[in-house]
Amino acid sequence: MTRFQQHGVALAALLGLASLTNAHAARLQIVATGTAVDVLTQSATIDGVVASRSATGGLLDASGADTLLLSDFQAFDPSTQAGASVSDGYSHLVAIDASGASTSLTMDASHFWQASGSGHIDAFELTQSLSLDGLTLRVVADAGETLGQSVTVSFSGLADFLLNGAAGTHDLALSLDVLRGGDTVASHLGLQTGSASESVNLSFAGVVGDEFTVLLSAFQSALLTQPVTLDGTTEFASNVMLQGQFTVTAVPEPASWGLGLGGLLVAGLLARGRRGQRIGLLA
Repeated sequence: MTRFQQHGVALAALLGLASLTNAHAARLQIVATGTAVDVLTQSATIDGVVASRSATGGLLDASGADTLLLSDFQAFDPSTQAGASVSDGYSHLVAIDASGASTSLTMDASHFWQASGSGHIDAFELTQSLSLDGLTLRVVADAGETLGQSVTVSFSGLADFLLNGAAGTHDLALSLDVLRGGDTVASHLGLQTGSASESVNLSFAGVVGDEFTVLLSAFQSALLTQPVTLDGTTEFASNVMLQGQFTVTAVPEPASWGLGLGGLLVAGLLARGRRGQRIGLLA
């Protein structure tokens, strides 16, 4: 085989693979940021003294172009409850970044309550929820695609459930749902009663121009099942977090498959010609 033929084989193979893998690379765009709601209720009883706390809808909106950033963080000043020193706080975060080729997503809800000193914790109860409803994303052209071209939209991420605290009943939950036209096209629900991690992988077909809605929810609850004697520091701390990315992958058009297979066929024929030349020289 001549050097020219060798270059021909390499070029034909590259053209074939390129036409199969680089059909188009659309991305996602935020159309509507939706509505986020966070709720926290907490009650603790120490030596018969009850202290309660509640918070609703305190998310700070720092969103920008192609981004959604909602956050709420509170670390309350330590207080005295029936002779015990108590400190507590919580944080809520929803972050979406669609400024790049992929769209990153983070949802985080965490809480802590600590008591130190002497006495008895007679009761403790907590519920915390964070939800985002109505986030709308659109598949848009990013490399010369045309409206209606086929794509696959995928989400790959990790859900973490962390728990540290006194014995009791704990429930941790996280859900991610994707809807198109009112129909659910992908869904994940994670339910845990202790610390754990789980992969979250979703995928569905679409086209350039499609719009779909993302629903997110994080929830946790804790309930003390029997009194606890304070000895040092006793705490209830928990965290539910989801991190991952949406990506849009091209589905090759029939013409692209034809070009790709044609390039691979040329490479095969050139390689076959080279084998024929070797056989002729050996005969």
